[in-house]
Amino acid sequence: MCLGGQRSEAIVVVDPYSTGSCIAREASKRGYNVIALWSHDISPDNKFHVPSSCADLVYFAVVDSSPNSLEETVNIVKQAAGPNVIKAVICGGEHGVPLADALSETLGLLTNGTHIPQRRDKKLQQELVKAAGLRSVRQAGGRTMKDVEEFLRTESYPVVVKPVESAGSEGVKLCHTYEEAEQHFHLLMNSQRKVGSKDGAVLCQEFLMGKEYVVDTVSRDGVHKTVMIWVYDKRKANGSSFVYFGLLPVDSESPEAKILIPYALGVLDALEIKNGATHCEVMMTADGPCLVELNARAHGGDGNWQPLTRALCGGYSQVSATVDAYLDPEKFFSLPEKPPSPFLAAGREVTLVSYSKGIVKSAPAFDIFKMLPSFIYLETLYDVGSEVDYTTDLFTCIGSVILMHTDSEIVKRDHEYIRYTEQINALFVYEAKEENLIKPHHLYAADGPHLTKHFSNDLVEFGAPLMKRMTTVKASEEAVVVVNPVSTGAHIAKELSKRSFKVIALWTKTIPETQRQSSVDFRAFASVEEQDDLEETLAAVKNAAKTFRVVACICGGEEGATLTDALSEMLGVRTNGTQIKNRGNKRVQQEIIKEAGLRSIRQATGEALVDVEEFLLNEKYPIVVKPAEFIGPDGVKLCYNMEEAQRHFSSLVILLKKSGKDASVICQEYLKGKEYTVDHVSRDGLHKTSMIWVYDKRSANGSNGVYFGLLPVAADTSEAQMLISYTRWSLDALGVKNGPSHAEVIMTPDGPVLVGLNVRCHGDEGTWIPLARALTGGYTQVEATVDAFLDQKHFYSLPDAMPKFKSFGQLVTLVSYSRGSVASTPGYDVIQQLPSFFYLETSIKEGSEVNYTTDLFTNVGRVILVHREEEVLKSDVAKIRQMEKDNTLFQYKVQDTILKGPSSIYSSPRRGRGHQRLISSDRPEMYW
Repeated sequence: MCLGGQRSEAIVVVDPYSTGSCIAREASKRGYNVIALWSHDISPDNKFHVPSSCADLVYFAVVDSSPNSLEETVNIVKQAAGPNVIKAVICGGEHGVPLADALSETLGLLTNGTHIPQRRDKKLQQELVKAAGLRSVRQAGGRTMKDVEEFLRTESYPVVVKPVESAGSEGVKLCHTYEEAEQHFHLLMNSQRKVGSKDGAVLCQEFLMGKEYVVDTVSRDGVHKTVMIWVYDKRKANGSSFVYFGLLPVDSESPEAKILIPYALGVLDALEIKNGATHCEVMMTADGPCLVELNARAHGGDGNWQPLTRALCGGYSQVSATVDAYLDPEKFFSLPEKPPSPFLAAGREVTLVSYSKGIVKSAPAFDIFKMLPSFIYLETLYDVGSEVDYTTDLFTCIGSVILMHTDSEIVKRDHEYIRYTEQINALFVYEAKEENLIKPHHLYAADGPHLTKHFSNDLVEFGAPLMKRMTTVKASEEAVVVVNPVSTGAHIAKELSKRSFKVIALWTKTIPETQRQSSVDFRAFASVEEQDDLEETLAAVKNAAKTFRVVACICGGEEGATLTDALSEMLGVRTNGTQIKNRGNKRVQQEIIKEAGLRSIRQATGEALVDVEEFLLNEKYPIVVKPAEFIGPDGVKLCYNMEEAQRHFSSLVILLKKSGKDASVICQEYLKGKEYTVDHVSRDGLHKTSMIWVYDKRSANGSNGVYFGLLPVAADTSEAQMLISYTRWSLDALGVKNGPSHAEVIMTPDGPVLVGLNVRCHGDEGTWIPLARALTGGYTQVEATVDAFLDQKHFYSLPDAMPKFKSFGQLVTLVSYSRGSVASTPGYDVIQQLPSFFYLETSIKEGSEVNYTTDLFTNVGRVILVHREEEVLKSDVAKIRQMEKDNTLFQYKVQDTILKGPSSIYSSPRRGRGHQRLISSDRPEMYW
């Protein structure tokens, strides 16, 4: 226990937060009575910023300085000391530097004195360093823009703008334009005036490029001891160019150390630092070391690095050396001038990086880290219930781990394991969140009119020339009804128009005007609204047809399937009929499939929870909860527990009843396996497979189900043969004899399983049409659909399944690994110059907000690539994927950049989060 009181001597630690608490604890362990002196204007948060390693620290007295005069503060301290002799005044935290200098000087103790006023002033630091003939930062400072205007007009950007006095990252910003620098200057000055700062000023500096180092020293009577040199491990991550991955010790005999140590000691002399600890931040630029700033106190970071430095140096650290300098000069002078070379152990600090986001349910990795052979210490601000975000700066890092061992290979191995744990997003188990299982073709069918689309000028009809084909000799006298000609249905209408048929657009009541917009230009002969009953609708269609004979009724969009079947039956044209009621209902589909002896999904359905309660109690989670009829992308959810399933079930019932739809909700088993779509066109029960696609789904940004694209599947593959047979059996079971169909199938370990069958063309706004045409050599599901209804000879001439592909291609979904406000889209320009580029669609433009892609709603566009050479296609796909990884798809508007090192950040408290400390169970006090 650190109770002190063994001596009749006292020391004063000014503002003992962060590592200052560790210094107080060290002095207390040596028997000194420690007085905590808090600056009168320090924030309350700092007073409670006590590292968990100092939880047993008990102060002899705790007092506040006087806001009136130094003399009053001297009296307060002497009264607190009582009969104890005050042996030293030590600065504990950055805020306390001026008070520690003044108080120690007045008491006649070891001091740096007040000859240099405001030693914390970063502008003054650079001026003194420059006067000493050392490399310094180009800068200008003052209280008005006039003081810095010339500098800001002439200096290369970006520039650093910060307060002359700053602790942690407070107020430090990287500004990329004069206007941005001017705005931040005024913000800082106004902020300092509001808190009553008399010496408030702003410093504008050149932005130093190079590696960042820290040189930690301790001095007595002008004799300086370098106790440690560190280098920051900074890399790119999550779209940010500057993410701290840790802190590595630097060998004192290394080439860089031989440059850094003399420079840092020269800085100490220039600033007349003769006593105590310092933390010198230095950038190794192209023309040598340059001071960033010097802090006349110990290295921050709560002193978590102490066990590592003790091991590296053989038993001492900056904390113990600081107490030696003030209270045990003999021991201090016996310390080496610099750390031993080589180090007596191996180790490093690892800053934990998150590649995912969510609310923490548990942190199993922390318990595993604790068992690593080199583990010493872990500190994190995250616990159960904490909200984790992607690490893009110091404020979003997860914490830090200290690794140390006599065997450097063990440290290396453990470090690699921690990085692997980060990369596979295994730091945390997150609370389950509702996962949207809607497919891309559903999403883009709804958003199609709002997308920006770019076509290749070179590949407009790649793989097949345009052909105008007359279906019958009387086509110009015939009409075709297309029910809901939206999405790919609009392409069917256009194909009919090309063949000279009169197209009657029939709109169901469920399709609002806003959803009738289409980027496909087709000539509608007439537009008809669904009436209150089928007889009235039939009459309206016949009236619209005038003298033209209605020869077909084709479903254009999903919600038109039921009306299509009924109307075509009444018109006496080719039909699937109404013998099977609610053919589009997914529950009905599964019941029919099961009855036909095919693998179906386990499920329960109803309009009340009691209807599905048994299923929810007995089925293995997660499960899928969705409406019996498709209502949009928010309808289909993956639920991870019964409460979540019940909540989504109830919300769907309410939504369905309000919309006037079938209020039935389906609860289904969650199928695991590859997702396929199998597209057919049928005539009189003869089915032709027009295309098979497989979704490219992978993990990205912490999400397991990110769509990366859609790939064609060759008909001669084993999975295609299984899928074709299974889907055709399903079509027969469901009585689909005529027209297009789009089956969603998952290939499970025990074979294919139908998810849902849509009796219309593959949707997705028909984006896939040019790709399918290039692959087959001239036809798609759209042309085959028109053939099935109106050109028997040509339909029967089509192959049973798509032929060997004539070209190579795929649909690429663009994935973002970063976030920000878009300034420009240079990656799109690059994509459009690729040899295989055909088509690009995106909703992202200047001013759009881009986020990390974790689902369909956060992807940043889609690209169709087609080429006759497979290697060209592979190369282009690889280029796009590399641009995604390099975050070069977009240029973002400049955001605030934190320029402080982790030691500064962790020296300042972060509100709302506590500290968690773990110590290796088999080495609890080895080097502490």
